Amino acid sequence: MITLVPVGELRHIEGFSQKRVDWLTAKIVAEQVWNKPIVVDSEYLLVMDGQHRMEVARRLGLILVPAMKYRYTEVEIWSLRDNHDVTTEAVIERALTAEIYPYKTVKHAFPQPIPSVSYSLDQL
Repeated sequence: MITLVPVGELRHIEGFSQKRVDWLTAKIVAEQVWNKPIVVDSEYLLVMDGQHRMEVARRLGLILVPAMKYRYTEVEIWSLRDNHDVTTEAVIERALTAEIYPYKTVKHAFPQPIPSVSYSLDQL
């Protein structure tokens, strides 16, 4: 289920690429459509998928962003880096203390595919 969540309450779990944010911002502004929801932890609004889209939303001054919510107990997680242990508890603790993982560290497998959406930027 897609819900609109407040951009100001979202929290990163890992870093992001500024170059990717620049590219994605230009794409979304040109199309004037937000077409993919972010995926967040339902308890703390930690961004599981969509670090770049979160930054685009901030940059554009959006109030809300479409999102799918999951509890971490519903999601499989692992690390893309051998030198980082990734557990649900560690991800949450690091995000809440703003000691996020490096870019491209945490990977998630969701119970269902992330669907396309279509929200005009004026709606957000």
